[in-house]
Amino acid sequence: MKKYIITILTLFFLIILSITGYFVYGSIKENEANSIDTLKEKCKTEIEYVGDNIILIMNELNNISNTNTQIVSEEIEANSSSNQNSSGEGSESKEEKSNNQNQSSENQKDTITLNNISSTSILEKDNIDKVNWDSIEIKVQDIYSAWTSIMIDLSALNVNKDNLLEFNNNLDRISKSIEDKNKAEALINSAELYNLLTKYANEFYTDKNEVSLLNVESSILYSYAEIERDNWGEAGNYITKAKNEFSNVLNNQINNINKIDIINKAYVLINELEEDCNNNERKIFLINYSNLIQELQNI
Repeated sequence: MKKYIITILTLFFLIILSITGYFVYGSIKENEANSIDTLKEKCKTEIEYVGDNIILIMNELNNISNTNTQIVSEEIEANSSSNQNSSGEGSESKEEKSNNQNQSSENQKDTITLNNISSTSILEKDNIDKVNWDSIEIKVQDIYSAWTSIMIDLSALNVNKDNLLEFNNNLDRISKSIEDKNKAEALINSAELYNLLTKYANEFYTDKNEVSLLNVESSILYSYAEIERDNWGEAGNYITKAKNEFSNVLNNQINNINKIDIINKAYVLINELEEDCNNNERKIFLINYSNLIQELQNI
C-alpha cells in the first residue's frame, strides 16, 4: 500500500513537472519570438534612418531640398486649425474673426512665396553647381557613427556578413569622393550604398511591398546618379527597372487603400522621369526626381 502511494505521488509530481516545463518552454519561445520581432522593427527603423541620410546626401549634391513638402504641410495645418476655430468658437466677435482671417491670408501669402522660391531654385545652375561639401561630410560622419551598432543588430538577424562588410567599403568610397569634391562619384557611390540597404531588407522584411518600394527608390537613385555622368541611356534603364518593380506596389493597392492617390502620383512621376530621360532634360528631371522621392517616402 505504501509503495502504491509513493508511485502515485511520483507520477503526480512528474505530471506537474511536465506541465510546468511545457509552459516555461512556451513562455521562453514566446519571449524569443517577441525579441526577434522587436529587433526586426528596430533594424527597419535603422535602415530607414540610413536610407534617409543617403538621400539627403545625394539631394544636397545638387541643392535639392524637401522644403517644398514641409511648407505645404504647414499650410494645410494652418487652414485646418482655422476651420476648427471658426466652427468651435461661436461667440467669437466679428472683429476677432476678421483679424484672424487677415492673419491667415498673410500666412498663406508668405507660404506661397516661399514655395515658389523652393521650386525655382532647382532650375538655377548656380545653385545646382554650388555644393556645401562640409555639410555633406557631416552627414557621412553621422552614418559612420551609427553604422557599428546597426551592423551588430543586422548580424543578430543573420544578414549576409559579406554584404554587411561591403557597407563600410562603400562608405569609405563616398568619403573619398567627397574629399576630392567629385560630385559624380559621390552620387554613384551613394546609390551603391543605398542598394546595399535593399539587400539587407530583403533578408528579414516580412512585408514584400516595403522591399519593392526600397528597390524602386534604389533604381531611381541610380538613374539620378547616372545623369550626372550624362549616361542617359543607363539612367533610362534604371527607370524602366523602377517601373517594373513599382508594378508590385500597384498590384497591392488593396493593402494601401489610404495611399492610392500617392501611389498613382508616384507612378505618373516615374513616367515623367522616363520622358525626361528620353529628351535629355536634366533640369526638369531634377524637379520630377525630387517630387518622386518625396512621394515614395510617403507611401
